[in-house]
Amino acid sequence: MKYNIDIPIDFVITWVDQSDEKWLSKFNYFSNNKKDSNNERFRDYNTLRYLFRSIDKFAPWVRNVFLVTDEQIPEWLKLDNPKIKVVFHDRIIPSKYLPTFNSNVIDLGLVNIPELSDYFVYFNDDMFLNAPVKKTDFFSITGKPKDTLAFNTIMPSENFDHIFVNNISLINSLYNKKKVMKSLFFKLFNFKNMEFNFLNMLLAPFPRFSRFVDPHIPISFKKDSIQSVMDTHPEIVESTNVNRFRSKDDYSIWLFRYIEMLRGNFSVRYAHFGKGYQLYQIEQISEDIKFSKHKVLNINDSEEILDSEFRKLTKSLVAVFDEKLNEKSSFEK
Repeated sequence: MKYNIDIPIDFVITWVDQSDEKWLSKFNYFSNNKKDSNNERFRDYNTLRYLFRSIDKFAPWVRNVFLVTDEQIPEWLKLDNPKIKVVFHDRIIPSKYLPTFNSNVIDLGLVNIPELSDYFVYFNDDMFLNAPVKKTDFFSITGKPKDTLAFNTIMPSENFDHIFVNNISLINSLYNKKKVMKSLFFKLFNFKNMEFNFLNMLLAPFPRFSRFVDPHIPISFKKDSIQSVMDTHPEIVESTNVNRFRSKDDYSIWLFRYIEMLRGNFSVRYAHFGKGYQLYQIEQISEDIKFSKHKVLNINDSEEILDSEFRKLTKSLVAVFDEKLNEKSSFEK
């Protein structure tokens, strides 16, 4: 079946407001000093409105924007905008697993969003559009997700690196690396891959997949592809959903991206389409935003940043966004 570029594309955003007293009460009750309950996983930049402004300005063609939250709605959000759909966790995750503070559980539930298009782009709340984008920046004219296939290695630094191991263990049970490299040679070694071509060449002799490069930018997914993998491997969801906080037994949404790429169901995208930063790189972030160096950005929090410094950095971030995206969007009251 052929698709044209008029395919309906939705954006999905996951968001949490740590300052919300109701959410905080639940979090404190269940956290019990869990390792994954550190602040930087949940601190809010107060920049969600700028993500919506960037969508309004740079991607007016989007069909719907689904905001996935734990019964939280930004007070400024204009709910009568026909494009905005707020989805609470209880609509996509079985009640016996709620409340959950595990991003992997939430991510695996995204396919259950009512009315979600088969073509969607997944955003965390620390991701932003930084320049005008087209549908073809995310999907090819034949409906294939745009992506970059690049090998990587696992360098364990924390307990949760097990999640990558879980993903790759399943991948290696399903795919023969040598055969995949042969069938996808011109996608694996492609001028659009830039410096990743060198990395792919270095890791090519390894007999099995060790990991893939995971760009921390908005990712394109096909809903039916995710569902087919879940149906074939129910253990992915079963072993993840039971964990209220991230666990070494989890699988992540990246797994579905890997499988789609190894099946060849993707179109090669320029490797520098987006850029990921740490919040403490505020000078580089400000320059990128000001001059639109990359079309999409991820600005990640870090445990290295103390709360006092976090407040200063986020204030600077809001200031630079307010300079670029100073007009209220159609998503705001």
